[in-house]
Amino acid sequence: MSNFDLKKIQAIIKDMRLDGWLFFDFRGSNDLALNILKLPKETHLTRRFFYFIPKEGDPKKIVNSIEAGFLDHLPGDKLKYANHSSLYNHLKNTLAGVKTIAMEYSPMNAIPYVAKVDAGTIELIKSFGVDIKSSADLISMFGAVWTDEQFKDNKPVAQEITKIVRDAFGFIKTKLSAGAHVTEYDVQQYIMNEFDKRNYYTDSPPIVGVNENSGNPHYAPTPEIFKPINKNDFVLIDLWAKTKNPDSVWADITWVGFAGDSVPEKYVKIFNIVAKARDEAFNFVAARFNNNKEVRGFEVDDVARKVITDAGYGEYFFHRTGHSITVDLHGSGAHMDDYETKDERLLLPSTSFSIEPGIYLPEFGVRSEIDVFISPDKKVIPTGNDVQKEIIAIMK
Repeated sequence: MSNFDLKKIQAIIKDMRLDGWLFFDFRGSNDLALNILKLPKETHLTRRFFYFIPKEGDPKKIVNSIEAGFLDHLPGDKLKYANHSSLYNHLKNTLAGVKTIAMEYSPMNAIPYVAKVDAGTIELIKSFGVDIKSSADLISMFGAVWTDEQFKDNKPVAQEITKIVRDAFGFIKTKLSAGAHVTEYDVQQYIMNEFDKRNYYTDSPPIVGVNENSGNPHYAPTPEIFKPINKNDFVLIDLWAKTKNPDSVWADITWVGFAGDSVPEKYVKIFNIVAKARDEAFNFVAARFNNNKEVRGFEVDDVARKVITDAGYGEYFFHRTGHSITVDLHGSGAHMDDYETKDERLLLPSTSFSIEPGIYLPEFGVRSEIDVFISPDKKVIPTGNDVQKEIIAIMK
């Protein structure tokens, strides 16, 4: 019934020098645990359960007598409880002699994406004399690492969406050259049609923002709300897609263009700052791995943010530098973030993430987004075949 890999998890626990990993859920509160433990999303959970995986030996399932069968697909001994005293006794006995474990917890809530266990449960487990560490890096090692098959599946998508974004600017040129009416929504639907031709999946239509709309990071046109695109307008396009393979991973990029035959200096200036921030962040990661040194998500954000701050535009860069990419667009690995959160998770081989700094002014905004993959042998590469080096002069 399940592809649950106990050996893999125990190897990760050993690598992190822990005694075990304790999973906890109450009424679906810990989606990370449910995913790792292969519990279907539609499972109707109404009682607490714990699942303890020691670094060696058999796991323990602590389940309520009313819902005693939910973990039957997992290995380990089943310990049933009915009242709270029997629950506490099972926990106490299970954790006897255990010194340090991981749970879905983040000290000071620094990484809220992994803070799934409530404070009271943390207090309860600590009462048994156990030291609790965050499972953040374990989750990355388990859920954010790409397989060779996923990388091969992703590579052509990453290349094709670059072609699609270039063709989208060409679509704008064709319309404007013919004197035809064209809008943000038209371009968005053009891209969606290109996705359909390639049988790609996206969870929502792409962002196409003109002028001041490009300065809103999460603006997207709708059938009811959109702006026309005219000559000499600034255009930002952010698109993301993957194949319909259930295990496929995302490609996600942002490019910018100007609907004229040459790009005014005010746009070039801002783009060059953003591109420098993007490239310095990428080069920082590459240098760290080339020197066999660890790198954490917040450090990458710091590098990109310093470039923009030093140029005098720090207040106009108001989101993190990048996000983990897995089967989820915003995945379970490290985010490039020392702004919204302080993400201290490690960047790991065989994982991917975006680098997408931006400067968002009232009249226009620039974001330049690439996807980065760290190969199993620690080579740091962009997944696409093209990185935007200058603003597209759409009418050229």
